[in-house]
Amino acid sequence: MAFGRAELNINGVRVRPRNIRKFDVPPAEPTAAQNEWLYLSNLDRVVTPTFSSVIHFYEKVVTEERSFEEVTDVLKRSLSNVLVDFFPLAGRLELGKDGLINLHCNDAGAVFVEMSLEVELEEVGGPQPMDILSGLEVARLGKGPFYIPDQLTPMPTLVVQVTRFKCGAIAVATNWHHTVADGSSGVHFIKSWGEIAQGKPLTLVPNHDRLLLTPRNPPNPNLVQGYSTKTTHNLNHVMERFTTSKEPAVIKTFFLEQESIRQLKEQANTPLDSDADSDSKLENSRRPSFTSAESISGHLWQNMARARRDPDQKKGDSAAVDAGNVTKFFMFVDGRKKLNVPAGYFGNVVCSACAVTTEEELLQNPVSYAAGLISRACKNITGEYFRSLIDWVEMQGTAPSKSEHVNSVGRDVASTFWVFFPLYEIDLGFGRPIWAARNSPPRPLIDGIAVMPSPQGPRSMLALLNLHPDRMDRIQRDPQFSSVFINTEARDRGQLEASSQF
Repeated sequence: MAFGRAELNINGVRVRPRNIRKFDVPPAEPTAAQNEWLYLSNLDRVVTPTFSSVIHFYEKVVTEERSFEEVTDVLKRSLSNVLVDFFPLAGRLELGKDGLINLHCNDAGAVFVEMSLEVELEEVGGPQPMDILSGLEVARLGKGPFYIPDQLTPMPTLVVQVTRFKCGAIAVATNWHHTVADGSSGVHFIKSWGEIAQGKPLTLVPNHDRLLLTPRNPPNPNLVQGYSTKTTHNLNHVMERFTTSKEPAVIKTFFLEQESIRQLKEQANTPLDSDADSDSKLENSRRPSFTSAESISGHLWQNMARARRDPDQKKGDSAAVDAGNVTKFFMFVDGRKKLNVPAGYFGNVVCSACAVTTEEELLQNPVSYAAGLISRACKNITGEYFRSLIDWVEMQGTAPSKSEHVNSVGRDVASTFWVFFPLYEIDLGFGRPIWAARNSPPRPLIDGIAVMPSPQGPRSMLALLNLHPDRMDRIQRDPQFSSVFINTEARDRGQLEASSQF
């Protein structure tokens, strides 16, 4: 299906796309009848009903010898083939009469969008998140960020857009509905798509036995915290009220070098001042030993809390930040090893750990305090906790059970770490990507952190921060932040200016 041309704004550059076409790509073989309706576990039902999005950039794909049409034909054919094994991504989410969402593996097909842009990739800032190229808008699924089927309109579970740039580079945006798969399963799918595109067998065949995560009898939800049953209607109302009073949130990408990561870990693993006098008495096993994720998260939690404070506000101003405000940090934890699910399990096996303190305590203490809160919250997410969460969702019935970070307004942070996902190993038949990262649009309600592998290799990272513009401006002017997090736009501009002098 062809679409009319609509002007796009990509990082401030207005571009008129050409040849926008949309297809439904079904599996190359029909899905077995016994798999037509696939059980959704309670861990599938408790995640945010949105699309998880990733974008990969590949250079010099379209050439004089290889047209864009030939490129997309290869991708559609290999996608059709890989959907035989990943058949839930060719189905539809449907709202049942009981109010629960069901997964209908009806081979309706993944939505596949093609688009051409008469602009060089570098003219729009080079490789970076570009949610406007996700394909969700062309697929006409609604404004988002929440994508929920109604009684009349089923929801596709996979949307792909392939965008050609004038220089021959392409962007492949892959969006899977979070209800169907978490980040680990989504990246498993994309990597498998690449293997099929190269004519290779699957390294890891997906396992669709979601009955592995059924609730216990009797259920025991006593460990659950940080989850609620506020309705999506209430959430949309809060979002509408909040966003009308503020500028839209933005996402910026920051580079974190290996040495900076080492410094953050060293700072976080310095004992609290209260332990200094008794430091010689502490056993090595009792000294802090925070991971890179916990150390980086503690640092960013403090940075984001400082960025909420407007230094121009006068003391006593009713709009000033109250130091006693509670702030929460949500860290998403994978439960595959904790629950001993088989390799290749395809679905959701994640939940959110929740660390809580006041802004005053957070900012008056060293980073080891914040890292310690996050570490303890994550350690509490055991296999037993996951089982308790499965039971808790079961007891809510048709209530829309969700992590509290979805309902957060203003003071909380949600964090996810994808540093071990093989984003740069995904070869769709045109070589490895030059850049890859999450591609979700800015979220208005909550400060967000997504840490990705870096194109420079496994010892460095990219941090995607989701903030409102005033907070983004203040955090970039914070020396504790800017001394370790390098804005990629500024760095790329500097490199470009330096090269132009020779």
